[in-house]
Amino acid sequence: MCFGYLVSVAFTAPAPAKVWPAKTPLVITQSFGSFGTYGFQSYHTGIDIALPVNANVFAICDGVVFLNKTTNTYPTAFQNYFNSFVIIKHNCDGDQIFGYYGHVYSRFHEGWKVSAGQLFANVIMSKAATDTQSATGVDQPDNTHLHFGLARSYIRNQWGYAPSRREMMRLGWINPITYLNNSD
Repeated sequence: MCFGYLVSVAFTAPAPAKVWPAKTPLVITQSFGSFGTYGFQSYHTGIDIALPVNANVFAICDGVVFLNKTTNTYPTAFQNYFNSFVIIKHNCDGDQIFGYYGHVYSRFHEGWKVSAGQLFANVIMSKAATDTQSATGVDQPDNTHLHFGLARSYIRNQWGYAPSRREMMRLGWINPITYLNNSD
């Protein structure tokens, strides 16, 4: 015979310290540090994750929106495409890191807090603000993606590409795949 007590306790699992910015399965279309020639020789400072238009983008850790440049008001599609990004200053278990989320639209304002796994942006297909003819602009449905980069500090005017791998490391860019897969 058992004379124990049954106690009901509400339990909420803690939020994960780090989550991926997109839901699986992930297809990486350009890797960290890959070399390309885009009118200049350069190295990719993040990863590109293939995602459809309007795909949800999630904060990798708790943080604060540091910069939101998703107005899509530039005169050319090229300018809108490379100037639509959000930077979040993350705190991943005490590790301060800046997340660069590119080719997105977000209604989150600078200074707003985000939680790990919180939806804060959507992938876009950019086009010129003055373009009333084209339905898609520079992106086509088969190449929309999230550019996702991580850096140890805020890096001004170094978006997407760096002139050398040495410069990437000097500036503090880190491999997002290695960082997110490390459970420490």
